[in-house]
Amino acid sequence: DYNEKTGLWFTTTNFVVYGCNWNYCNKPEYIPLLPNSYQMRLSEAWLNSSILGNGQPISNCHQCPEQAHCGTTDFLEENTCPIQSCNTTCLVLDTYEDPEYDYLCYQSFCLPPDTQDYQLDRHKVEIEGIVYASQQDVVHLWEIDIYCRANDCSRPGIFKDLRANLRVEPGTLGALFTETHDPNIPQRRCYDCYCHNQPGCICERTTIMAANQTYCMIMRESYGQDVWTSLGHISQDSTRVHIQDFPYLLVEESILYDEQLNRWDTITNFVVYGCNYDLCNHPSIIPSMPNSFQMRLSEAWLNTNIKGTGQPVRNCHECPDGPQCGHSDYLDTSHCPIKECNTTCLVLDTFDKPNDDLQCYQSFCAPPDSDDFHIDTHRVEIEGLIYLDKQPLTVELWEVDIYCQAGDCSRPEIFTELKSNLTVVFGNLSPLTPAASTSSSSTNNPTTTTQSTTNPPTTTQSTNNPPTTTQSTNSPPTTPSKASLLTSVSLFISLLITIFLMNFH
Repeated sequence: DYNEKTGLWFTTTNFVVYGCNWNYCNKPEYIPLLPNSYQMRLSEAWLNSSILGNGQPISNCHQCPEQAHCGTTDFLEENTCPIQSCNTTCLVLDTYEDPEYDYLCYQSFCLPPDTQDYQLDRHKVEIEGIVYASQQDVVHLWEIDIYCRANDCSRPGIFKDLRANLRVEPGTLGALFTETHDPNIPQRRCYDCYCHNQPGCICERTTIMAANQTYCMIMRESYGQDVWTSLGHISQDSTRVHIQDFPYLLVEESILYDEQLNRWDTITNFVVYGCNYDLCNHPSIIPSMPNSFQMRLSEAWLNTNIKGTGQPVRNCHECPDGPQCGHSDYLDTSHCPIKECNTTCLVLDTFDKPNDDLQCYQSFCAPPDSDDFHIDTHRVEIEGLIYLDKQPLTVELWEVDIYCQAGDCSRPEIFTELKSNLTVVFGNLSPLTPAASTSSSSTNNPTTTTQSTTNPPTTTQSTNNPPTTTQSTNSPPTTPSKASLLTSVSLFISLLITIFLMNFH
């Protein structure tokens, strides 16, 4: 508040809320610590220029008294809150619906001159801030109310300016946060950050959850030129919560056929690292993830089983009642009868329990009136899982999606055949687990000796690559190709397939 008589700014604490989520955590002895837990301060220079102003009787004020308008920090649609002259106090309100993502609801209006309630404090800033035990030096703003007479003090950007000028003075936080969880329940602490196109992805924030409900993970997604990196606890909505052995690596790769260059290209879509001890998902692990291991299929196998001979019609199983689940050689043909297909056959296989070869099989012919399935008419997407503490390292298939036009390419046995023809190249895994050996590691599947996919080659020399072996400790980088430009499209297609399958039955 600004004192008109003394010409000074002073700060008062209106209320303090302490929240916790275990039995008897709201101890009465915490009450004396609450008033001086921490204080939020703004400099007088900033308050004078941005809130008080120079004493002019008229200033500009955005006018939207009816309702708040929500968006990002710098968001305000033109003409939503038009600027008007104001000879009283401009009231600017800002509520962060989700403080983590700068999503605010903005409202502003000029106070009516006949309202006495607002004349008591003509220059005032009210701030609600949240401090978490995991980051005691960071305040997340929950709500800001500004009473101002400075010119253009209702600009939406003023909230961003305020945050940049806000400083926190800690008081008794350390005493309040001596306990951050139920001491009777084991906890798991993980790094918790999100980065976009930041190779280093600096992360200092940590969060805790009950150890029996979570584990730590890092997920690095690469689509086109964009890279997203997430560190945190595993989502309870993810099927990966069922993974029980740690640490592990899960890699999804797409093998796509380039119609113009007449070759197969392989790209890595995402890599997931999971571990189950405190702060095991350290950001220093991220650079080792892209080349941790790579899965390859020979061009001869891909040409025969996925691409085919170019015949206009092929057989394709149709499963209108949804996925059929069983063991690898299981399929009730009455649920997925064979039909002729003159487009692309989509064959999906999810291993709910990779160790038991329990798969859920789905197949259908892409509708001819949809352009979405003609972008990648020949493609294989593979999710492979390795447990880093098990030797020799063995890749278990988590999910396989096949887009094919070869004859009978939707046969359930194709997934067993794919696994037997799959070769794996391991990179340097030592940063991911000190116990992991990076020498002479391969899958349990036999190594192929035919022409390989473009990235990287198998034991026989390819026309596009120098020779190497499938058992390698340092995997070569992925060959740049036009396929990388299709990855974001591939992600979009996967979403459409999911929607189609949900409506299909």
